[in-house]
Amino acid sequence: MKNVSFNEALTYLKDGEVILTANHTSFYLKDNTVTVHTPNSRYKLTLNEFAELFAKQELYLYIPDGSSIDLEKDEAYYSWKSRNAN
Repeated sequence: MKNVSFNEALTYLKDGEVILTANHTSFYLKDNTVTVHTPNSRYKLTLNEFAELFAKQELYLYIPDGSSIDLEKDEAYYSWKSRNAN
């Protein structure tokens, strides 16, 4: 995660990136509407509402850590496993 200013966060959202807060809230932009995901809810805000509510919040750019599943290795493993199952 990279700490970003509110204006940087808006730019990243417009570029299709995901923005986070420290309390596990995430934001993404689609069709000029910000979707907000919290651990307990999901709702949509206009850009103006988003600015009013989160302009002073500490925001972070989500940067994937690369620990997701490697589909090529996953496929190779399962094909090997099925060949050697007996």
